[in-house]
Amino acid sequence: MMSLGAKITGSIIKMYTYKYRKNHLSLSRSIKFKNKKYDPPNGFKFEVKKFCGTEFEILSPKEPDERYAVVHFHGGGSTQKMNSMYRKVAEKLSKLSNAEVYSIDYRTGEELVYPSVHDECYTAYTELVSTVLKDRKIIAVGDSFGANVMLSICLKLRDKGRPLPDALISISCCIDLAATGKSYEKNCYRDPIYSLPKNQSFKEHEKDIRRIIKYIGNTSPYDMFLSPAYAEYHGFPPMLIQCGEAETSESDNDALYEKALKRGVKVKLTKYYGMWHDFQYLTPFLKESKQAWLEIGEFMNSVVN
Repeated sequence: MMSLGAKITGSIIKMYTYKYRKNHLSLSRSIKFKNKKYDPPNGFKFEVKKFCGTEFEILSPKEPDERYAVVHFHGGGSTQKMNSMYRKVAEKLSKLSNAEVYSIDYRTGEELVYPSVHDECYTAYTELVSTVLKDRKIIAVGDSFGANVMLSICLKLRDKGRPLPDALISISCCIDLAATGKSYEKNCYRDPIYSLPKNQSFKEHEKDIRRIIKYIGNTSPYDMFLSPAYAEYHGFPPMLIQCGEAETSESDNDALYEKALKRGVKVKLTKYYGMWHDFQYLTPFLKESKQAWLEIGEFMNSVVN
Protein backbone atom coordinates (compact mmCIF):
# COMPACT_ATOMS: atom_id res chain seq x y z
CA MET A 1 0.00 0.00 0.00
CA MET A 2 1.28 3.46 -0.87
CA SER A 3 1.91 6.03 1.82
CA LEU A 4 -0.22 9.17 1.79
CA GLY A 5 2.92 11.19 1.03
CA ALA A 6 3.63 9.04 -2.02
CA LYS A 7 0.08 9.41 -3.31
CA ILE A 8 0.21 13.21 -3.01
CA THR A 9 3.72 13.41 -4.51
CA GLY A 10 2.76 11.13 -7.40
CA SER A 11 -0.20 13.39 -8.22
CA ILE A 12 2.03 16.48 -8.18
CA ILE A 13 4.55 14.78 -10.49
CA LYS A 14 1.75 13.77 -12.84
CA MET A 15 0.57 17.39 -13.08
CA TYR A 16 4.11 18.65 -13.67
CA THR A 17 4.84 16.13 -16.43
CA TYR A 18 1.48 16.48 -18.17
CA LYS A 19 2.66 18.96 -20.83
CA TYR A 20 5.48 16.58 -21.77
CA ARG A 21 3.38 13.43 -21.66
CA LYS A 22 0.55 14.79 -23.80
CA ASN A 23 3.06 15.68 -26.52
CA HIS A 24 5.07 12.47 -26.05
CA LEU A 25 8.31 14.30 -25.37
CA SER A 26 11.41 12.69 -23.88
CA LEU A 27 11.82 13.97 -20.32
CA SER A 28 15.56 13.32 -20.34
CA ARG A 29 15.86 15.55 -23.41
CA SER A 30 13.30 18.15 -22.31
CA ILE A 31 13.98 18.75 -18.62
CA LYS A 32 17.33 20.20 -17.63
CA PHE A 33 18.54 19.57 -14.09
CA LYS A 34 20.44 22.25 -12.23
CA ASN A 35 24.18 21.75 -12.32
CA LYS A 36 25.49 24.37 -9.92
CA LYS A 37 28.87 24.28 -8.21
CA TYR A 38 29.05 21.32 -5.87
CA ASP A 39 30.12 21.55 -2.26
CA PRO A 40 30.45 18.13 -0.60
CA PRO A 41 29.03 17.47 2.88
CA ASN A 42 31.19 18.14 5.92
CA GLY A 43 33.72 15.36 6.40
CA PHE A 44 33.79 14.39 2.72
CA LYS A 45 36.35 15.05 0.01
CA PHE A 46 35.35 15.69 -3.59
CA GLU A 47 37.57 15.61 -6.66
CA VAL A 48 37.39 15.00 -10.39
CA LYS A 49 39.81 12.71 -12.22
CA LYS A 50 40.02 11.36 -15.75
CA PHE A 51 40.50 7.75 -16.80
CA CYS A 52 41.04 7.21 -20.52
CA GLY A 53 39.76 10.74 -21.11
CA THR A 54 36.48 10.24 -19.23
CA GLU A 55 35.75 12.22 -16.08
CA PHE A 56 34.89 10.55 -12.79
CA GLU A 57 33.55 12.48 -9.83
CA ILE A 58 35.00 10.95 -6.67
CA LEU A 59 33.33 11.41 -3.30
CA SER A 60 35.29 10.12 -0.31
CA PRO A 61 34.38 9.96 3.38
CA LYS A 62 37.00 11.04 5.90
CA GLU A 63 38.08 7.48 6.70
CA PRO A 64 36.74 5.26 3.89
CA ASP A 65 36.53 1.51 4.07
CA GLU A 66 39.32 0.69 1.62
CA ARG A 67 38.24 -2.91 1.15
CA TYR A 68 35.81 -1.81 -1.54
CA ALA A 69 34.54 1.07 -3.66
CA VAL A 70 31.28 1.99 -5.37
CA VAL A 71 31.19 2.72 -9.12
CA HIS A 72 28.12 4.76 -9.98
CA PHE A 73 26.50 4.81 -13.45
CA HIS A 74 23.96 7.63 -13.58
CA GLY A 75 20.86 7.55 -15.77
CA GLY A 76 19.23 10.23 -17.86
CA GLY A 77 19.60 8.60 -21.25
CA SER A 78 22.48 9.75 -23.36
CA THR A 79 21.58 13.40 -22.83
CA GLN A 80 21.89 14.09 -19.05
CA LYS A 81 25.26 14.82 -17.45
CA MET A 82 26.06 14.34 -13.78
CA ASN A 83 23.88 16.81 -11.91
CA SER A 84 22.74 17.85 -8.46
CA MET A 85 20.33 14.92 -8.06
CA TYR A 86 22.96 12.33 -8.91
CA ARG A 87 25.49 13.97 -6.60
CA LYS A 88 22.97 13.57 -3.77
CA VAL A 89 22.72 9.91 -4.77
CA ALA A 90 26.51 9.59 -4.57
CA GLU A 91 26.37 11.10 -1.08
CA LYS A 92 23.81 8.52 0.04
CA LEU A 93 25.84 5.67 -1.46
CA SER A 94 28.99 6.87 0.30
CA LYS A 95 27.28 7.43 3.65
CA LEU A 96 25.58 4.03 3.58
CA SER A 97 28.73 2.15 2.60
CA ASN A 98 31.45 4.36 4.13
CA ALA A 99 33.24 3.83 0.82
CA GLU A 100 34.57 6.00 -1.98
CA VAL A 101 32.06 6.55 -4.78
CA TYR A 102 33.30 6.94 -8.35
CA SER A 103 30.55 8.48 -10.51
CA ILE A 104 31.28 8.23 -14.21
CA ASP A 105 30.45 11.46 -16.03
CA TYR A 106 30.24 10.13 -19.56
CA ARG A 107 29.90 12.31 -22.64
CA THR A 108 26.32 13.21 -23.52
CA GLY A 109 24.54 14.79 -26.47
CA GLU A 110 21.43 14.41 -28.59
CA GLU A 111 23.58 13.42 -31.56
CA LEU A 112 25.10 10.37 -29.88
CA VAL A 113 24.18 6.87 -31.02
CA TYR A 114 25.08 3.39 -29.84
CA PRO A 115 27.74 2.25 -29.01
CA SER A 116 29.30 5.63 -28.14
CA VAL A 117 28.31 5.88 -24.47
CA HIS A 118 28.61 2.14 -23.87
CA ASP A 119 32.10 1.97 -25.38
CA GLU A 120 33.29 5.06 -23.52
CA CYS A 121 32.08 3.71 -20.19
CA TYR A 122 33.56 0.26 -20.81
CA THR A 123 37.00 1.72 -21.58
CA ALA A 124 36.93 4.11 -18.62
CA TYR A 125 35.62 1.49 -16.19
CA THR A 126 38.23 -1.12 -17.13
CA GLU A 127 41.00 1.45 -16.74
CA LEU A 128 39.67 2.52 -13.32
CA VAL A 129 39.38 -0.96 -11.84
CA SER A 130 42.73 -2.12 -13.22
CA THR A 131 44.60 0.81 -11.66
CA VAL A 132 43.48 2.72 -8.56
CA LEU A 133 40.77 0.18 -7.62
CA LYS A 134 42.78 -2.89 -8.55
CA ASP A 135 42.80 -4.52 -5.11
CA ARG A 136 39.32 -3.56 -3.99
CA LYS A 137 35.93 -5.19 -4.18
CA ILE A 138 33.64 -3.29 -6.53
CA ILE A 139 29.95 -2.58 -6.09
CA ALA A 140 28.43 -1.18 -9.28
CA VAL A 141 25.23 0.85 -9.07
CA GLY A 142 23.17 2.02 -12.04
CA ASP A 143 19.72 3.47 -12.62
CA SER A 144 17.59 3.62 -15.76
CA PHE A 145 19.91 4.06 -18.78
CA GLY A 146 22.88 3.85 -16.37
CA ALA A 147 21.76 0.36 -15.35
CA ASN A 148 21.67 -0.56 -19.04
CA VAL A 149 25.26 0.62 -19.51
CA MET A 150 26.39 -1.10 -16.30
CA LEU A 151 24.90 -4.46 -17.31
CA SER A 152 26.22 -4.18 -20.86
CA ILE A 153 29.73 -3.61 -19.50
CA CYS A 154 29.41 -6.65 -17.26
CA LEU A 155 28.30 -8.81 -20.19
CA LYS A 156 31.38 -7.73 -22.16
CA LEU A 157 33.67 -8.32 -19.18
CA ARG A 158 32.29 -11.82 -18.70
CA ASP A 159 32.56 -12.71 -22.38
CA LYS A 160 36.16 -11.46 -22.45
CA GLY A 161 37.04 -13.47 -19.34
CA ARG A 162 37.68 -10.36 -17.25
CA PRO A 163 36.61 -9.87 -13.60
CA LEU A 164 33.11 -8.57 -12.96
CA PRO A 165 32.11 -6.31 -10.07
CA ASP A 166 31.51 -8.15 -6.80
CA ALA A 167 27.90 -6.98 -6.62
CA LEU A 168 25.39 -5.08 -8.74
CA ILE A 169 22.54 -2.74 -7.79
CA SER A 170 20.01 -1.98 -10.53
CA ILE A 171 17.46 0.80 -10.03
CA SER A 172 14.52 1.14 -12.44
CA CYS A 173 16.52 -0.40 -15.26
CA CYS A 174 15.71 0.33 -18.91
CA ILE A 175 17.19 -2.68 -20.63
CA ASP A 176 14.64 -3.58 -23.30
CA LEU A 177 15.06 -0.82 -25.86
CA ALA A 178 12.56 -2.58 -28.10
CA ALA A 179 10.04 -1.84 -25.29
CA THR A 180 8.17 -5.12 -25.72
CA GLY A 181 7.11 -5.71 -22.09
CA LYS A 182 3.52 -6.05 -20.89
CA SER A 183 3.92 -3.26 -18.33
CA TYR A 184 3.92 -0.62 -21.08
CA GLU A 185 0.21 -1.36 -21.46
CA LYS A 186 -0.48 -2.35 -17.84
CA ASN A 187 0.91 0.94 -16.51
CA CYS A 188 0.16 3.18 -19.48
CA TYR A 189 -2.06 5.43 -17.32
CA ARG A 190 -0.46 4.83 -13.91
CA ASP A 191 3.15 5.95 -14.30
CA PRO A 192 3.23 9.66 -13.28
CA ILE A 193 6.39 10.26 -15.32
CA TYR A 194 5.88 8.37 -18.59
CA SER A 195 2.17 7.52 -18.81
CA LEU A 196 -0.36 8.58 -21.43
CA PRO A 197 -2.94 11.24 -20.55
CA LYS A 198 -6.28 9.51 -19.92
CA ASN A 199 -7.82 11.05 -23.05
CA GLN A 200 -5.31 9.21 -25.26
CA SER A 201 -5.95 5.54 -25.97
CA PHE A 202 -3.21 2.95 -25.67
CA LYS A 203 -4.21 1.46 -29.02
CA GLU A 204 -3.72 4.76 -30.86
CA HIS A 205 -0.58 5.78 -28.97
CA GLU A 206 1.16 2.47 -28.36
CA LYS A 207 4.16 3.58 -30.42
CA ASP A 208 4.47 6.66 -28.19
CA ILE A 209 4.39 4.73 -24.92
CA ARG A 210 6.77 2.10 -26.36
CA ARG A 211 9.10 4.88 -27.42
CA ILE A 212 12.20 3.89 -29.38
CA ILE A 213 15.00 6.26 -28.35
CA LYS A 214 17.23 7.96 -30.90
CA TYR A 215 20.39 6.59 -29.27
CA ILE A 216 19.67 3.18 -30.83
CA GLY A 217 20.70 4.49 -34.23
CA ASN A 218 20.94 1.65 -36.76
CA THR A 219 21.52 -1.09 -34.19
CA SER A 220 18.86 -3.72 -33.64
CA PRO A 221 17.00 -3.01 -30.37
CA TYR A 222 17.31 -6.75 -29.67
CA ASP A 223 21.12 -6.63 -29.56
CA MET A 224 21.99 -7.92 -26.09
CA PHE A 225 24.71 -5.34 -25.48
CA LEU A 226 22.29 -2.52 -26.29
CA SER A 227 19.29 -4.24 -24.70
CA PRO A 228 20.55 -6.49 -21.88
CA ALA A 229 17.02 -7.86 -21.45
CA TYR A 230 17.97 -10.24 -24.28
CA ALA A 231 21.19 -11.47 -22.67
CA GLU A 232 21.94 -14.48 -20.47
CA TYR A 233 23.35 -13.89 -16.99
CA HIS A 234 25.47 -16.92 -16.16
CA GLY A 235 28.53 -16.02 -14.14
CA PHE A 236 27.07 -12.80 -12.72
CA PRO A 237 27.64 -11.60 -9.14
CA PRO A 238 24.91 -11.06 -6.50
CA MET A 239 22.37 -8.52 -7.63
CA LEU A 240 19.76 -6.27 -6.03
CA ILE A 241 17.02 -4.99 -8.34
CA GLN A 242 14.57 -2.28 -7.31
CA CYS A 243 11.78 -0.64 -9.25
CA GLY A 244 8.41 1.03 -8.89
CA GLU A 245 5.44 -1.22 -9.51
CA ALA A 246 3.73 1.50 -11.56
CA GLU A 247 6.60 2.11 -14.00
CA THR A 248 5.89 1.66 -17.69
CA SER A 249 9.24 -0.18 -17.84
CA GLU A 250 8.42 -2.47 -14.89
CA SER A 251 8.74 -5.43 -17.30
CA ASP A 252 12.41 -4.63 -17.93
CA ASN A 253 13.10 -5.27 -14.26
CA ASP A 254 11.09 -8.49 -14.33
CA ALA A 255 13.09 -9.69 -17.33
CA LEU A 256 16.40 -9.01 -15.60
CA TYR A 257 15.29 -10.82 -12.46
CA GLU A 258 13.92 -13.86 -14.29
CA LYS A 259 16.99 -14.19 -16.52
CA ALA A 260 19.39 -13.87 -13.60
CA LEU A 261 17.42 -16.31 -11.44
CA LYS A 262 17.30 -18.84 -14.26
CA ARG A 263 21.10 -18.80 -14.47
CA GLY A 264 21.62 -19.31 -10.75
CA VAL A 265 22.54 -15.73 -9.84
CA LYS A 266 21.91 -14.71 -6.24
CA VAL A 267 19.36 -12.03 -7.06
CA LYS A 268 16.61 -10.14 -5.27
CA LEU A 269 13.87 -8.04 -6.88
CA THR A 270 11.97 -5.55 -4.73
CA LYS A 271 9.01 -3.72 -6.21
CA TYR A 272 7.40 -0.77 -4.46
CA TYR A 273 3.65 -0.63 -5.01
CA GLY A 274 2.40 2.38 -6.92
CA MET A 275 5.86 3.94 -7.17
CA TRP A 276 7.43 5.45 -10.22
CA HIS A 277 10.70 5.43 -12.14
CA ASP A 278 13.73 6.32 -9.98
CA PHE A 279 11.52 7.24 -7.02
CA GLN A 280 14.43 6.66 -4.61
CA TYR A 281 16.44 9.32 -6.43
CA LEU A 282 13.73 11.82 -7.31
CA THR A 283 11.83 11.77 -4.00
CA PRO A 284 14.18 10.51 -1.25
CA PHE A 285 12.01 12.06 1.48
CA LEU A 286 9.17 9.55 1.00
CA LYS A 287 8.61 6.55 3.28
CA GLU A 288 9.01 4.16 0.35
CA SER A 289 12.28 5.80 -0.72
CA LYS A 290 13.74 5.60 2.79
CA GLN A 291 12.85 1.92 2.89
CA ALA A 292 14.51 1.38 -0.50
CA TRP A 293 17.68 3.17 0.61
CA LEU A 294 17.80 1.08 3.78
CA GLU A 295 17.69 -2.06 1.64
CA ILE A 296 20.46 -0.71 -0.60
CA GLY A 297 22.65 0.02 2.41
CA GLU A 298 22.11 -3.46 3.86
CA PHE A 299 22.94 -5.04 0.52
CA MET A 300 26.16 -3.06 0.11
CA ASN A 301 27.33 -3.91 3.61
CA SER A 302 26.62 -7.61 3.04
CA VAL A 303 29.15 -7.63 0.21
CA VAL A 304 32.06 -6.98 2.57
CA ASN A 305 30.84 -8.26 5.94
